[in-house]
Amino acid sequence: MAILTIALAATPISTINSIRKKSGATTLTYSKKLSVAAYKHAYYVSKSSLLGHYEDSSYNYFYGSAPWDRVLRAGFGTAVVVENISFYEKNYRASIRKLMGTVYHRLAFLTLEVDSIGYATVGRIYVYDMSNSKVAALCKKHYKNAPMVINGVCPNSSDIIPENLFKSAMWKMKSKAKSVIMYPYRNQKGVGVRGVEESPKFLNRLFGYPVSVTFNSIYASKVVLKSFKLFKGAKVVSGKIVTSRSDTHKKIKPNTFVFAPDRYLSPASTYRVKVVALVNGKRKVVEWSFSTR
Repeated sequence: MAILTIALAATPISTINSIRKKSGATTLTYSKKLSVAAYKHAYYVSKSSLLGHYEDSSYNYFYGSAPWDRVLRAGFGTAVVVENISFYEKNYRASIRKLMGTVYHRLAFLTLEVDSIGYATVGRIYVYDMSNSKVAALCKKHYKNAPMVINGVCPNSSDIIPENLFKSAMWKMKSKAKSVIMYPYRNQKGVGVRGVEESPKFLNRLFGYPVSVTFNSIYASKVVLKSFKLFKGAKVVSGKIVTSRSDTHKKIKPNTFVFAPDRYLSPASTYRVKVVALVNGKRKVVEWSFSTR
């Protein structure tokens, strides 16, 4: 049954890749091993009703305590993993739409350092696991000595990766992405009007559909945000700007900025975004528009 479920899960990748490409990120390759890890966790959650990323070994259907444990057990080859989960949506499309309406889970889907994805659903539990195949390949080489190393990312705890090779594997993914990653993406239609609640909570209040922008560190080693504004016509929409420094849960990375409108956006309306920043000491203006449903 598990193999059948994984084999049939062929459509989410086109949706996710379309979003990533239009937002400025790179597309991902389907991984059966990551899908095994996703399926095992979806099955565990559906049977235990314990919603979250971690498993309790005292419960039946336990596969691995944390996402990285499950990915390693499934044989992918590295503990580097980004995991998204949603619950009770009627299909994958609705699940992805919900996750993109959040902040933290959206940013996970738009992570630049990954190139592979696996996914599965069991009983309306949707799990997505993303990782980096180039790091997994480095783990197979069993390096012995290096001046500076990365550990804790390979199946064997004693295995190390030279830091320069690890960084190179991560940067190769970023170099293929655009200099700015934005969501909602340029000219997107049918955008929601309100932010979707997630765990942990992004804000302790209701807010309008969030707008996020990430400056790719390949091209932007230092970013100083000067302004982040959302317009409806000529009117400025009030809201809160959240950065890596002000994010309560410290999940937003440097070079990423989020604008959370104070109120729900208006339906069937066009909004314009204007971001001004000093990127490597030079003024950069990024402007784009999107429309709500």
